[in-house]
Amino acid sequence: MDVDDRHPEIAELVGSGSAHAADGERSLFAQRNSGNQIRVYIIQRLPVDGISAKGLTAEDTDGIRAVLRDEYAHWSPCMRQMISENDGLYIHRPIFVLPVPHTWDHNPTVTLLGDAAHLMPPLGTGVNLAMLDASELALALANAATVDDAIRVYEKTMLPRSTETAQAIEHGGRRGRRPAGVSRP
Repeated sequence: MDVDDRHPEIAELVGSGSAHAADGERSLFAQRNSGNQIRVYIIQRLPVDGISAKGLTAEDTDGIRAVLRDEYAHWSPCMRQMISENDGLYIHRPIFVLPVPHTWDHNPTVTLLGDAAHLMPPLGTGVNLAMLDASELALALANAATVDDAIRVYEKTMLPRSTETAQAIEHGGRRGRRPAGVSRP
């Protein structure tokens, strides 16, 4: 599909990289992909049954597109084109997060790291925290007298950090600084 010929205004807006806009309640993210295509991601905070509550199914691309046109009616016409002038199907990909803060009772031989400890929206933060978790847990295991001591040292640092990061993402999205594309289970 040749986006430059079929949708030149969208192609110009996205350029050779990406375009992103948010209003604190929802966001649009468009990214140029191979094959001269642009993928558009719509990020909103919705209940798990948000689509069916509107009488739609995830396969009803035209119905969902009509709802999205209404929900984004106050946005700039050039941004709304990414909803109304696309050639693809709607693909529903709900994103789930853990409640903030997420903690657990200490266990002397088991702990969590990465998404198991702090599942967040895919904004690049989770993978960085997972690598930091793994590094800190490895260092704690190497330097502690017992596994229990190592887990306590690791959790003492990891839990507050992951809570702080999750709160920043959760609240930041409402103020428009980051998208809040999450559904609560």
